[in-house]
Amino acid sequence: MAKTIMVQGTMSGVGKSLVTAGLLRVFARDGYRAAPFKSQNMALNSYITSEGLEIGRAQAVQAEAAGIEPRACMNPILLKPNSDTGSQVIVEGTPIGNMSAKEYFEYKNKLKPRIMNAYNRLEQDCDIIVIEGAGSPAEINLRENDIVNMGMAEMANAPVILVGDIDRGGVFAQLWGTIQLLLPGERERIKGLVINKFRGDKSILEKGLDILESKCNKSILGVLPYINVDIDDEDSLSQRLEAKNKGPMDIAIIRLPKLSNFTDFIPLERYGTRYVSSPDSLGSPHLLIIPGTKNTLSDMKWLREKGFEPAIQRLAQGNTLIMGICGGYQLLGNNIQENGESIRGMGLLPVNTVMSHEKVRKQVRGRILWKPLEGAEFQGYEIHHGITPRGIPFDNLGGTVSGNVLGTYVHGIFDEGDFCHRFMEYVCSINGIDINAPVQSRREYRDKQYDILADMIRQNMDMNKIYEILENKKSRRFIHVRPEDIEKNSMEIIERELLISIPNENKDVVKRAIHTTADFDYGENLYFSENAVKLGREAIKRGACVITDTNMAKAGINKKRLAKFGGKVLCFMADDDIAKKAAQNGTTRAAAAMDKAAELKGEYIIAIGNAPTALIRLKELIDQEKIRPALVIAAPVGFVNAAESKEMIMECDIPLIVARGRKGGSNLAAAVCNALIYGI
Repeated sequence: MAKTIMVQGTMSGVGKSLVTAGLLRVFARDGYRAAPFKSQNMALNSYITSEGLEIGRAQAVQAEAAGIEPRACMNPILLKPNSDTGSQVIVEGTPIGNMSAKEYFEYKNKLKPRIMNAYNRLEQDCDIIVIEGAGSPAEINLRENDIVNMGMAEMANAPVILVGDIDRGGVFAQLWGTIQLLLPGERERIKGLVINKFRGDKSILEKGLDILESKCNKSILGVLPYINVDIDDEDSLSQRLEAKNKGPMDIAIIRLPKLSNFTDFIPLERYGTRYVSSPDSLGSPHLLIIPGTKNTLSDMKWLREKGFEPAIQRLAQGNTLIMGICGGYQLLGNNIQENGESIRGMGLLPVNTVMSHEKVRKQVRGRILWKPLEGAEFQGYEIHHGITPRGIPFDNLGGTVSGNVLGTYVHGIFDEGDFCHRFMEYVCSINGIDINAPVQSRREYRDKQYDILADMIRQNMDMNKIYEILENKKSRRFIHVRPEDIEKNSMEIIERELLISIPNENKDVVKRAIHTTADFDYGENLYFSENAVKLGREAIKRGACVITDTNMAKAGINKKRLAKFGGKVLCFMADDDIAKKAAQNGTTRAAAAMDKAAELKGEYIIAIGNAPTALIRLKELIDQEKIRPALVIAAPVGFVNAAESKEMIMECDIPLIVARGRKGGSNLAAAVCNALIYGI
């Protein structure tokens, strides 16, 4: 079984992804087979594995840092935003549909088994798994049904290191405040703190670090310096989109609102790149790139509304080379059709695109057919819904060329092979630019960057302590929780893991039933007649007694709390007269006890947790109008008549709480009674 450690952060952008990649590189260099895992990622930068499945780009980068092949099980859930309020949901590499934020929040708990299946598959092949969280574990509005921070740590039983960003300011408040907002059991999972992106003399921090350690009761595992390392980062917080990289060329990239896979252009940065959001800043670049998009129709409308279309068409009439990749390729064509809607493209390539429900996902190798670069080889991956019959071929994989306008579906085309260097040489040659840039292997360059990151981690983080944390991972049953917090924590876990919505008036009873039995089926199996909980509590407040069919249930009901309202708990099963009456009548003692209950005066609740015969006899007495309880709690357990007796009692016009099916028991009957009492 793999050892596990989880990297969480005080907020988005603190450097979780890079710390994760750095740890993986260190572990790999130390001889371990290490792998990344992120249960849920939200990003427009994705990657296609050799399996033809889609994962977040960050996990592909982390796998590369670890020296292993990226796999879909490293990122079982990927959310790709396609509107301001919704995303395409990709599970284990395959899209399952589009969901609004609300729909996904309600649905995601159903994905826990698939998350753990992916994790378990990964665990079989690894020595160490480094799990990355998302955002912050202290986003208390998202604690319910969490599957990516402490919820994931609990599922994987992972110790956690918490990373804060000092470059943004307030790092002590970040770390201390995050810990304070966690539940006690969650705090216990945090084994140490890391301060990231520090600039300056570490000695200045020492007094603050001592205070932080004391207040949080957590070790400082490291203070990591701000480092300029060229490793792919997440799209939502990337500074690359704001950067203007100087070089011998002017390469302009349109910053589409639904821009995806901007990592395609990292290899071009050394030649001089800039992202453009307005046609006024477009100028006359040597190369203009229309990148991929998660929503082609929406971004075509945006280009038209912003005035980009005529500006791009004018550049096509000049010396600027124009290239569209994936969605950008579609935008350069004549027409785009999707779900019955048709929109005119920019008309610079003689192609039409029809969007398909099927998504193309594959790694590819190819060669250029375009005369200026004929024979140049490339590799990358395709990920698109569109079908675009090509015109004059640009490559052997479906790309098109028309004059100085090029289109291809291949992401990562600049990453490997000799295409990038030859392409840049060609662009420079037609513009009279001399670039004496050496051919550079992207793989070798990235490996060097990963090593720089790993060296920084090893020099500034207490790796001995990290290995101790890995070795000392404790079983969750031994996590220290104060006795007074056990029930509170249990109820919070139940609230978080309930898959269905429970009416507020019944929720206390359902949670108490699950707390007692550890069986979430009671979220669906407990039946409540109208106002049953309210009527039961009103009866208790009036001094109603509780009659039960087992001494076990009697022992489990809080008699002291019940007595405050004047009630008591009765069980007749051991009474001598009940045994005699049962023998005389040829019935069970449980049925005879119901006859005795019918002779009592006053108000009472009947709680049956064992014998179906008690419930059957109670139904007969109710039908004969010989008894009318204030409430019946029907929870007999067993295979013979248990389920049937409950269905029978539900025919009665009295207040009922029923555990439908075969499940039940004295502990459940007592738990329901206690929930009623505690809720008063």
